[in-house]
Amino acid sequence: MSNGLIVCNAGPLIALSLVGNLDLLHRLYDRVLAPEAVVREVVESGAGRAGATEVTAASWLEHVQLDSPPEPLLAKELGAGEAAVITVAYRLSASLVLIDERRARRIAEQAYGLRVKGSAGILVAAKRANLIPAVRPLLEAMAGQGYFLSRRLMERACQEAEEAIE
Repeated sequence: MSNGLIVCNAGPLIALSLVGNLDLLHRLYDRVLAPEAVVREVVESGAGRAGATEVTAASWLEHVQLDSPPEPLLAKELGAGEAAVITVAYRLSASLVLIDERRARRIAEQAYGLRVKGSAGILVAAKRANLIPAVRPLLEAMAGQGYFLSRRLMERACQEAEEAIE
């Protein structure tokens, strides 16, 4: 099951790596891109932490260099990685942007007209594609390892995945 082009931010790359499922991106999408700012954030800033080894080893993850900087307002409002993700996705007319941070999601959707999905949404899509048996244990594992996911978000994802609500 492939769905075009997705541009990824650091948080979801780390979250999916935490639960050993970074490869779901490659299995769900034709092309998976990460701007250099995001790769640096995961690999250099997170050396020895979840995601660093996985992102380095993911030969299918295309590293993208921005040919010109993000718009000044975007760069001012968001972190370097998030601004780069939105910029790359917008310039390449990406099918989807993978961002967990609420403010960046809102800017991507409202100001740039991009479709946005988060870590939980990737797990729901993976379950629907029969790539994983359940969403809840992976969400709870992410949260258990310190990745912030609100209880409301977890419950909504489980509902979308047609899993019992606890």
